[in-house]
Amino acid sequence: MYTSIDLFSGPGGLCTGFKWAGIKPLIAVEWSDWTVQTYAATHGADIFELEKYLNGTLENADSYFKPNDRTLLIHGDINKVDGSLIKKILNKRFGVNTVDIVTGGAPCESFSMAGDRKEDDDRNYLFMNILRIAREVDSAMILFENVKGLFSKKLNGIPGKMYEAICDEFERKLENTPKYRLVSRDKDTVLLKAVDYGVPQNRERLFLVAINEKYGNARFNYPAPTHGLGAENPYVTVADAILDLPQIDSGEETEVYDFDINTVTNPTRLEFLKIMHGISKPAPAHLNYNPGTISSHKAVNHRESMRMRMSLIKQGENMQSACERLKENNQTELIEKYFPKKLYSARNRRLKEDEPSFTVTSHCLDEMIHPRLNRALTPREVARLQSFPDWYIFMGPYVKFHSDPQQDRYEQIGDAIPPLLAYNIAKEIVKTLNSIFPDRPIQDEGVV
Repeated sequence: MYTSIDLFSGPGGLCTGFKWAGIKPLIAVEWSDWTVQTYAATHGADIFELEKYLNGTLENADSYFKPNDRTLLIHGDINKVDGSLIKKILNKRFGVNTVDIVTGGAPCESFSMAGDRKEDDDRNYLFMNILRIAREVDSAMILFENVKGLFSKKLNGIPGKMYEAICDEFERKLENTPKYRLVSRDKDTVLLKAVDYGVPQNRERLFLVAINEKYGNARFNYPAPTHGLGAENPYVTVADAILDLPQIDSGEETEVYDFDINTVTNPTRLEFLKIMHGISKPAPAHLNYNPGTISSHKAVNHRESMRMRMSLIKQGENMQSACERLKENNQTELIEKYFPKKLYSARNRRLKEDEPSFTVTSHCLDEMIHPRLNRALTPREVARLQSFPDWYIFMGPYVKFHSDPQQDRYEQIGDAIPPLLAYNIAKEIVKTLNSIFPDRPIQDEGVV
């Protein structure tokens, strides 16, 4: 199995797809408390409390540096993760000095179209940690993920300059330091659409891939679409993704899942559900996954007025467009009774069941309405739209205010990289690594 360091790991979306392709994270780094718990529980990782280690209060600190094949998840600020610590863990715990690839999706709020996009935001430069650690361990490859908004982000007042600067930094030549070359800077090449790879969601993300220059002839090809127009399969729709789940109402929760997958005749839907059920890509053994149960399937208990508002919004409409239709139909009394004075087009959008979803974000609880029921989606339904399988364990509170430092389940899921998108990229990375290391056994797909 090939190995990675999984920086800004989130709840483990990229990790899941990479493990499906045969790439195992030896080290992961994440700062958010509940997100760390989600990753550790699902992937059987050991949690290493960075701050306690640095101030000398970490109990049995030496035990983390003894031989062990479990991923070590560093819980703390990546800026404080020194290269010497990374090397010590690799050497003492795993018996290696490097990994095959360093990955990371630095927090994207300042790059996002929805964010304030401040030029002087410290988060703009968190990506430097990915390069710092890759150079420290001399990894063969680097993968950097971010939002489409990075393409137009300003630097020194010039739109798009931030993207150029990040690309330049990847290829900067430093003395006595490993040097990397980007596979491509072309925006159309590096921007991938999740829907093209079996994810039931119109999500766009950019992926920069760099190869260590000492492997001069190595090549990487961005994955060809597997779904959509001209591809082998049609897109996976919202109905394909979530309508097999128990149709619970607002305020309800269930752990019982008795859907018979043998009743599914649509091959695209069947393939997706086999992944979700842990059939085609088995669940980790330590989870003892029971396919007759479902977790995180709990619907928010909406006020009656909110349920009435949702009932007035049709598939494909949002709060704003629903009001426009009601106005045209001379039903202004319903607008006055159930809608706020300020209408947001991104809020209360009812999904169209016969199409892929719009982008899942960390605000998905407020943004998405079930295609048939008058309620927001449950975390499990959102996880399905992100292509997280049903065996995935999400830890922490269901709902917190968005500004709360604790990431609730919706925010964890909304911020993640879809596992199926990560898997398709990872398959191409494995091909590149197979060409770089021809003496290693040809890498087959792995089990999470």
